[in-house]
Amino acid sequence: MTRHFQEHKRSFLIKAFLVFLFPIMASIAACGFHLRGEVILPYKTIYIGGAMSQELRQYLIRYLETGTNAKVVTVAAQGEMILNIISETNSQQILSYNSAGQITAYRLVTQVKFNVADQEGEQLLPDSDIYLTRDMDFSITTPAAAENLQIELTTDMRRDIVSQMLRRIGSLQNRKPK
Repeated sequence: MTRHFQEHKRSFLIKAFLVFLFPIMASIAACGFHLRGEVILPYKTIYIGGAMSQELRQYLIRYLETGTNAKVVTVAAQGEMILNIISETNSQQILSYNSAGQITAYRLVTQVKFNVADQEGEQLLPDSDIYLTRDMDFSITTPAAAENLQIELTTDMRRDIVSQMLRRIGSLQNRKPK
């Protein structure tokens, strides 16, 4: 009798789980959720130019070559699309002091201005600005840890900027080249 009860209990738990899981899966499917895939661009080659850090350039190239159907070229004349980084600025602002007048927090700021044009120079995306901040606690007793945190946060901001830039470029997929 206990064996029959255990089988019945197991069957009930499986059915209850499925009844609970089905509405969740149906609502996720109904809202149109899907994993982000490769961005299909109407431009097959992209040239990246302008003033930027080597780290930002590497992230751009990596994302373009792995997240889109386009190939990054090293000669502007070969690029069907030109991504021009107008400027990249990194700075920090003091957020707070302690009672002894020592700095206890900074705000890191990264700003990138860019535009996108086609081979003929027609603006596909006008001058755009991405401005990101991250707040960082600082302790004078652990300056090496603060420096490592600053490097990590700056890297994170650059990756986020690349992601935002390429989402904007991805909006060009409905615009066909001439």
